[in-house]
Amino acid sequence: MSGLFSRLGARALRATMAVDRTYTLWDNARSRLVTKLAGSDVLDAYNDLTYGESRVYDAAQPVFRTELFNWEADLVGRVVPPGPGRVLIGGAGGGREAFALAAKGYAVTAFEPSVVLARSMADKARALAADVESLVGRYEQLPVLEALEGSSRVDLSARPRFDASLLGWASYSHVRTRDARVGALQAFARLTSGPVIFSFYLRRSQRGATTASRLSRAADAIGLRADGDRFTPFIGFYHLSAADELEAEIADAGLRIADASWDDSDGRWPWIAAVNQSVETAGSGA
Repeated sequence: MSGLFSRLGARALRATMAVDRTYTLWDNARSRLVTKLAGSDVLDAYNDLTYGESRVYDAAQPVFRTELFNWEADLVGRVVPPGPGRVLIGGAGGGREAFALAAKGYAVTAFEPSVVLARSMADKARALAADVESLVGRYEQLPVLEALEGSSRVDLSARPRFDASLLGWASYSHVRTRDARVGALQAFARLTSGPVIFSFYLRRSQRGATTASRLSRAADAIGLRADGDRFTPFIGFYHLSAADELEAEIADAGLRIADASWDDSDGRWPWIAAVNQSVETAGSGA
């Protein structure tokens, strides 16, 4: 009898997979609908809300991390000019990369669209006496950003060029359109004498992939193609970039790849260091 109950229990557990399948269908449908129908203002506000309320990005929270990931430490040692120097960081959150680079002797100017996170970064910089300036703004606003106090604006183009710039962890993938991504690279390049560094969500080739689901085919038929755009309630809008797509965006921005890693295995993240086409920089792709 116990064997019968065990088998029935196992089948009951397996039957719950229907919930997972239903959620997957709903999640895919929501992703396509949101990326095609929601306006940029809505998606920007959603991302600000999501990241602003995430404790891990808030420098005032005990779970906040002030260290680079291993892959980030590798790329900094590989492509960022040795300190002392000046570094610009966009999409900085609460300043994880900013504080880590300041600890290495760099003077850091960092900006973030979420006022909550930018303020937490400024407060922590004061507490640590770290050389980190915290500003508010989006990539589309460069070179003019907002100061946290008062209504003053900061024009970064009036300052000396930075030795390197960094688009915060995978923030490039949260930029909404191709034109905006190219524009962001151009804006950073105009402010930087050295490499413009960014990580991203990589889209692998679909060659050999299984036949698309009926839902995907139906969505394509009515114009709700994914084209690399995704939405999830956990991180908001993001774009999966193919290698040839990234190479074209970099070229259209007037830049070239000086160094790169396409490794997205566990514990790694793909990244690119791009420079103005006239700049000669040592380095080889990985």
